[in-house]
Amino acid sequence: MKQKYCFILLCTIVLLHPSISAQISQRLQLPNLEQLPSPRVNCIVQDEEGFIWYATEGGGVCCDDGRQMTVFRNDARHPDLLGSNNIASLAAAGSHIIIGTFHGAYVLDKSDYNIRQLTEVDDKRVDDVMVTKDGHWWITANKKVFEFSSDGHLLNTYPAGDKYIFRLHQDTNGRIWASQWQGGLLQLIDGRLQPAPWPLEVAPTNIADNPSGEGLLISTFGMGTVIYQPNLTSESVFTPVSMPFHQSFSLSHERFDNNGRLLVASGTGDCFVITTAPQQLWYQTHPSSPFLADSLRDARGLSQRPAAYTFDSTGRFWFSTGQDIRRQQQPFATEEVVLPDLADIAAMTFAADGTLWLGSIYGVIHTFKEGILSTDDYASNEYGDALLALQTDSLQRMLLVFERYVRLYDPQRHTLRQQSQEASGTYAIELAETQPYQRWSHPERNMVVERLPRWLTAWWMWLIYLIIVALLLALMIHYYILRKQRRRFLDSIREAVREAPPSSQESAPSPQDEASPLLNPEELWLQKAIALVMSHIDKDEYGVEQLSKDLAMSRMTFYRKIQSATGQKPSEFIRTIRLRRAAELLREGRRSVTEVSYDTGFSSVSYFSRCFRTMYGVPPTQFGKTTTADDRCPKDIPN
Repeated sequence: MKQKYCFILLCTIVLLHPSISAQISQRLQLPNLEQLPSPRVNCIVQDEEGFIWYATEGGGVCCDDGRQMTVFRNDARHPDLLGSNNIASLAAAGSHIIIGTFHGAYVLDKSDYNIRQLTEVDDKRVDDVMVTKDGHWWITANKKVFEFSSDGHLLNTYPAGDKYIFRLHQDTNGRIWASQWQGGLLQLIDGRLQPAPWPLEVAPTNIADNPSGEGLLISTFGMGTVIYQPNLTSESVFTPVSMPFHQSFSLSHERFDNNGRLLVASGTGDCFVITTAPQQLWYQTHPSSPFLADSLRDARGLSQRPAAYTFDSTGRFWFSTGQDIRRQQQPFATEEVVLPDLADIAAMTFAADGTLWLGSIYGVIHTFKEGILSTDDYASNEYGDALLALQTDSLQRMLLVFERYVRLYDPQRHTLRQQSQEASGTYAIELAETQPYQRWSHPERNMVVERLPRWLTAWWMWLIYLIIVALLLALMIHYYILRKQRRRFLDSIREAVREAPPSSQESAPSPQDEASPLLNPEELWLQKAIALVMSHIDKDEYGVEQLSKDLAMSRMTFYRKIQSATGQKPSEFIRTIRLRRAAELLREGRRSVTEVSYDTGFSSVSYFSRCFRTMYGVPPTQFGKTTTADDRCPKDIPN
């Protein structure tokens, strides 16, 4: 019962606070995935130009330039382009893409998109390809690791023993690591792949640097992801760790894009990006409420309520009075009028280059820099819609929030993207270049706009909130009254059980015994019902039907009355009295558990033991002689 009301209270809190901020860690969808020829992607990489490359199973190598997907695979026109259309791994190395297929390794030259085979690599499955800090290519195939120079010449071949190499990794200290398929961990030392300490019984799979800088993150089969510290030995090298969005990277490749976001391909059709870039919700930061405007006016000693405000790089306070634009050096200082005839400004902000951007309630966008005020007609709203918020990022791009849509504007490239937000919810906006092959070429900033439903601020919604709170209070009061009724019921049982004769063969209290004149009719009726059960406590056939007849009630009437008086069902009411009496008989210690179960109306000893354990928390055989039912009764008040 208590859990039920806690749940209702939690739901009420969530309803009253519907605008919960987004998590810092996000799982983002990659674009143009629907254009891939195969849904099974084994690896994703981003090259220096910003292109996204996919290693698919059955579909060859795919390149996403932001506008279209270019596919390199064997077909009728190019039957021998690759050793296999099943691509296991990829790596970007300057102007080259290193391709590991199920049958050999290949190099794609991005200058002319020519593909050639690395004949030095065995014609076997290439599980992993890695480019180290010195530009060398590392390829694993057929229980060997091949090292190539940055221009594609074979430098070394490292045998890996009798097990295949699954993944390669170079840590921040420049050390080369390798995980063996169904084996252990290897490290390149003095030109040889040597076993590293690996006391776990499960095999390592993927290897990555720990973002915290402490050791390596190694995924395993069966134990998730652990922190591996190379400088330690034996059992102290591991620490279990939980990863966001997925417990382990056991069967996947991970690469970081040019913005530090993690590109993940599960190999089973799931491709996504993990980013930890913080999101900013507009409704939490934009000072649009009159209460906040009045607070700013009082805190800084302004002459008028600010309609919009911002700070410049030197910390000066700029604000709009609705008729002009002013600035203030410090709180309670003299206000300086900068733009005397600029009215109806609803939002303002400074860009990184010192430009002051201003937006009016009619959607007109102004810029002010070096004493010159100008209007940006391209960014302005031609329909006259009111501007709600205005913000810039580090690359001087503008996010303009209107009532029904959002515009993302890059004043340097004159690119403009608009997204409608007719429905309530959270909208993620990112800048899309209009030039071909530029989709991934520049850093991006995800911006989030929260559009709240209009009904959240309506007067009738606040009335609903008050009704919900009133109902919740009524439920709590009802619970309090019900608890008091149950406690009174238990007190009545205690008295009846204690007054019962020690032998089950002697007659129990009669329901016609004279009751205390101080009791009210409800309590008198409850005592009568308890006395009837006590008088037939050794008869297992005495149940709800007979008890309701003895009380001259119908079964339904008796059910409602006993539920109202005790909060229990009739069967629970009778069972509670029997178990109470059983506890007292066990405390006396003159009867066995079997005898007590039969003397209290239980036809089965196993059923009696199960009910007794449920109510008192211990089996009847462990119920001590010095322990009373009052001492061990945590579950007397059932939910």
